[in-house]
Amino acid sequence: MDCRNIRGHVRNARLKANGGKHTTSEWRAVLAASPVCAECERPWDAIPKRLDPRYKYSWTKGHKTAVYHGGTDDISNIQAECYECNFEKNAGALKRP
Repeated sequence: MDCRNIRGHVRNARLKANGGKHTTSEWRAVLAASPVCAECERPWDAIPKRLDPRYKYSWTKGHKTAVYHGGTDDISNIQAECYECNFEKNAGALKRP
């Protein structure tokens, strides 16, 4: 098993332990109500397209409180973020309480 698979299993275990969940329709409602990135406040069309053609959108699903720091996967902890802001957060760099 490569390191990405291991990290995925660890993250899924954290999500399960932290609790919370949301539906696709709840996520779509959050996204529809978010014309800009929740972090940098740039409109979606002002964010450069991702280089990898597998990704069609510049937005990602981000957690307000990182899963690594005990954040849940409940819709109240989810926000629409551009991929640049989401990837810059890198929750692993912060210390867990």
